[in-house]
Amino acid sequence: MKTFLLVLLSLVIFNINTIAQADKEKSIKYFEKASIFFNEQNYQMCILYCDSAIIADTDNLEAYAYRGVCKFQMKKYAAAIEDFDLALILNDGYAEIYYYRGICKKELGADAQACEDWYQAYNLGYKKVMAVIKENCELEEKKKEEKVK
Repeated sequence: MKTFLLVLLSLVIFNINTIAQADKEKSIKYFEKASIFFNEQNYQMCILYCDSAIIADTDNLEAYAYRGVCKFQMKKYAAAIEDFDLALILNDGYAEIYYYRGICKKELGADAQACEDWYQAYNLGYKKVMAVIKENCELEEKKKEEKVK
């Protein structure tokens, strides 16, 4: 009886792994289509394919990121932030996502939070963001200068 249960358990685990692998492959194919629509700036279709990629594999980091950027491009900033938050749960070292999330927060009037995201992007190696930081954020040097005055 124990042998039978072990064999049955092994088959179940094998089937679960096989299904998970098939889902990941489906997700990759959906994301490849999403990328094509993204490059064509067809953000609605990109979002639909990203949705399908995420349904097939909820750990598809790039699908969340692309979907967020599409929503950002469509000026749906709050919805974009939700996708960026999900992407950062999967990989909190994704500097470019902090950059985009910062822009969305700035557009929604959350300037201090935007600057926090941009500093995080910079600290993670996204050096291009420094121009945005200088233009929009109070740098520590400015704060010190104002205290002296």
